[in-house]
Amino acid sequence: MGKFSESVFAAWLQMIVSYRRQESGLYREIAERLPLGKVGRVLDIGTGTGLQLRAVHDLHPEAELFGLDLSPRAIRAARKALQDLKVDLRSGSIAAAPYEDGFFDLVTCNASMSYWEDPAECLNEIFRILKPGGEAVLFEPHRDIDIQDALERIRQIMADKGPLRRWGAVQLNKFGLQRSGGIGMKLYSRAELIDLARTSSFEDNCSVELTSLLDIPIFVCIHLWKPV
Repeated sequence: MGKFSESVFAAWLQMIVSYRRQESGLYREIAERLPLGKVGRVLDIGTGTGLQLRAVHDLHPEAELFGLDLSPRAIRAARKALQDLKVDLRSGSIAAAPYEDGFFDLVTCNASMSYWEDPAECLNEIFRILKPGGEAVLFEPHRDIDIQDALERIRQIMADKGPLRRWGAVQLNKFGLQRSGGIGMKLYSRAELIDLARTSSFEDNCSVELTSLLDIPIFVCIHLWKPV
């Protein structure tokens, strides 16, 4: 998880990106794709401002909400953004998750795995904290993408916004996709993610599929489940 993710600049950038994602409907779309039907406890890894948890609450108000982020600044922002909800928010690393064994029904994250220093260790921790029968659904950008195609799609999505706003969205995503290594990110290919999942405690209880969010084709959906 690297020092960048703990910096003041990272917290500021995370806040801007988070509210843009909320405005675009990304968090809502992710929540709609989570298996929330009979879920009790939900953990959002790399929760940032916590707005993904708000989207989960809007769809499934009965869920018990938990958020984890390496940055104390992000957790402070999340507490402010979610002050009207009952949410357990903690600063910490998923590599050493501060939860007991078999605690969660569902674990999720988006664009967080790219910052994990040891993804195999983190996946093993997710396995540990999941209840038998529990699931993890992770949405991550992957390495084998057509960056220009993705940026053109973002331009189309932002067509009704002002030119400065549209330019900013394109440049922010371009920076993240082209210079991910410089800000502590590591993007993986689908094949690498399959191998990571299968060599973790989940073994063959996993799937990694190419997908789109907001019609932007840069993501994979990593679905993991813990046998009963």
